[in-house]
Amino acid sequence: MIVSCGGQAAPSAALPPPTCAPVPVTSSEPVRNSTSLQADALESPLSPARVAFAAPELGEHVMLADPRSYRVRVIVDAIGPDIIGLELGLDAGRPRRVSLAEPSIALGELLSADAELGNGAHWLFAAPIAASDLVPRAVAGGARAAQARRFFIGKTPDEAAGASGSVWLRRPDGSYNGVKNGGSVLFEAFVFSALGAALDTPSTITLESVAVRGQLRLASPFVLHDVPSGLYEVTASATAASTRTTHFTVNRELAGGS
Repeated sequence: MIVSCGGQAAPSAALPPPTCAPVPVTSSEPVRNSTSLQADALESPLSPARVAFAAPELGEHVMLADPRSYRVRVIVDAIGPDIIGLELGLDAGRPRRVSLAEPSIALGELLSADAELGNGAHWLFAAPIAASDLVPRAVAGGARAAQARRFFIGKTPDEAAGASGSVWLRRPDGSYNGVKNGGSVLFEAFVFSALGAALDTPSTITLESVAVRGQLRLASPFVLHDVPSGLYEVTASATAASTRTTHFTVNRELAGGS
């Protein structure tokens, strides 16, 4: 993972300095890793940055003829020079970077190429992103600064059915090309309550590929080292939360990344 702090203005003296690179830390809790790969915990940067959903409202039913045109709006607060962007995600789709100056995006722009915005329950996720490409924690040591919002498309009689919370698997995603990128793959998952608040609870991450299989129950974020080339299915689950499954690819023989 390549991290650059170039061009970032220094924060005010009242704030702790931003973390410009993920720093491996040790934990007193037992590490649960049934894969054959080495995992290292990372320390989340500290920031007073906050986000909240302005639209949709909690439990809102989007009744537009074309719900893809519905605009998601986010309120950002206490954003300092340590925060370089805002990411929004929909269900298990790949997160999209949104301008901090105009934190709004249409639902259709959050859909994956092969996904549909069908009737029923959906989850939105939002988080400020630090220069380290990690979601920060509150300066006082609270939960990480991510929020979720459950909403519905159309009229759904089973509104109360299903899990009350959700999991957001922000990373990994896309392709990791080259030995350097495949050598350190970031994992960052969040567990949310029914009201959309981030819970300081680890999720169980299941990794499936031809070369690697196993489960990881580690405090997020963390990295896996020397990940072999291949297509990976990764699933994040937690008690009373909607499970999320995504895919990523490692091509160690190629250069670059996306």
